[in-house]
Amino acid sequence: MTQTAYQAPLELMELALRQAAQGSGAVALDGYAEVLGDLARPILESAARFAAEVLSPLNRVGDRTPSYCTSGGVVTPPGFAAAYARFYRDGWVSLSAPVASGGQGLPTLIAAATAEMWGGANLAFAMCPELAAGAIAALQGLGAPGLPEEYVSCLVSGEWTATMCLTEPQSGSDLSTLRTRADPCGAGWRLFGRKIYISWGDHDLTENIVHFVLARTPASPPGLKGISLFLVPKKIRSASGELQDNDIHAVSVEHKMGIRASPTCVMALGEREGARGWLIGRLHEGLSCMFTIMNHMRLGVGLHSLGLAERALQLARTHARERLQGRDSKGAQRPIIEHADVRRMLLTMKSLTLAARCMAYTTAATLDVAQLAENEQVRAGAVRRADLLTPVVKAWCSDAAVEVASLGVQVHGGMGYIDDSEISQVYRDARIGPIFEGTNYIQAQDLLRRKIVHDGGRTLAELLSDIEIAARRLPTEADHPLAQLRAGLLEGSAQLHAAASRLIDAAPAEPDLLGSTACYVLQWLGLLAGGWQLALATSSVPASATPARAVIDCAVFYGSQILPRIRTYAATVAAGARPVTGASISDL
Repeated sequence: MTQTAYQAPLELMELALRQAAQGSGAVALDGYAEVLGDLARPILESAARFAAEVLSPLNRVGDRTPSYCTSGGVVTPPGFAAAYARFYRDGWVSLSAPVASGGQGLPTLIAAATAEMWGGANLAFAMCPELAAGAIAALQGLGAPGLPEEYVSCLVSGEWTATMCLTEPQSGSDLSTLRTRADPCGAGWRLFGRKIYISWGDHDLTENIVHFVLARTPASPPGLKGISLFLVPKKIRSASGELQDNDIHAVSVEHKMGIRASPTCVMALGEREGARGWLIGRLHEGLSCMFTIMNHMRLGVGLHSLGLAERALQLARTHARERLQGRDSKGAQRPIIEHADVRRMLLTMKSLTLAARCMAYTTAATLDVAQLAENEQVRAGAVRRADLLTPVVKAWCSDAAVEVASLGVQVHGGMGYIDDSEISQVYRDARIGPIFEGTNYIQAQDLLRRKIVHDGGRTLAELLSDIEIAARRLPTEADHPLAQLRAGLLEGSAQLHAAASRLIDAAPAEPDLLGSTACYVLQWLGLLAGGWQLALATSSVPASATPARAVIDCAVFYGSQILPRIRTYAATVAAGARPVTGASISDL
């Protein structure tokens, strides 16, 4: 079986970059078009080389020789420390960080494209530096005087890394039951407790790690309102300037089905005098403060999942071209890519991947508008649009990656089920996407409850209007190959608008309605948004461009084979909560 390195699909990525900048309005930002025109290509080419030559060869190494915990700390797989040293020296961590903090100040959109590459080449590695952007934003926006000066520059450069410490053994996703305690101590705090599932909680890639820890203070109110956020570094600088150990360390590393090189740690705080920490934001507002970091991570999960989908497609396509099975009319063996069902699977994989890429990039560009637009009304509209799309990118793209990776295994047949085949690792790695950084059910709840119902459907209506405009620009001839995409987008948008209105009206009287339908609404909107992006792509790609035929083929296939899934979601949402809540729990 041919073993090949990950190769970034640069032409399709550049197409998605241009489309995202145009569709989000980011292209109108001062200097934005010039940056994309002058810098995007060389940056992406350099990132592609790093992904192919440095990260991709380590992917299988990390899967076979996972990180492990010793009395002196966590040891990462061979080659990872050297790769990270080169990664941060080459400036990849600082790409979109503010210039005033030592960063390069490039658009989030360009950083998003590189994040896709890191995820596709080596997801376990990619997870380590991903938290930096959110950590920097939290420190600069919420850190007390002195904290940004101490920590931001080292996070911007990549010299230090960061983590989120949320989950505890008894709490899972229910953060209202957190027990980690923070006691006041002079100008700071001392923390005591235990956290689990902390990605890159300890490692040997950097000298220091900056942990963002949720904890309770004495006499804090119960539930979520009593949680505060603290910065707790692995090492603290002494009066003489030396870094000394803080009272926080990894107890163990989980043995996982995937992302094995990424040390998922159990962290102990305060086994001696207490881990020194400093408050981030206001007391008892820790959850909202943490979301400053979490929202960056949710987009990151979508982008990394997109990278895995691309990698699965590459592996499946290569195998399908090489694997001979069955015979043609002359009796000669033929590659399985000529079989109709294999082509169906590959087209499903490619269409979902392209749609996810365009959607994720558009969300990244929208974040640039939200941050940089001079007009306050434009910024506010971009914030609403990004808030609506972020849970969709996280959940829909990660679910799509699992589907694409599963199809990749299927294309490989029995060869895909053995460990010697990289596609088996891609499938295992992809499965974490729908689970961590807030399960996809949590994303669906956020979308439906907060971004649609509490908003009165306003922001959703704006997005659906844009989808309908894009659909109406497609050819109107009934026999045109894109006719089904046009009809499906128009029908699906109108139906979702009506369904959302019904949910908004009925939710106050039916407490289980939103919980029973949220996942279906998210998948419905994800399918529409993916189709919207492909509709835009068919009109934005020049006919002479190399990927033009591939884009049209994907749009046609998506409209006829994938978008009709909306009818299932429409039916399940219309059925309401009864099929779910009417079942006896004892019979489950």
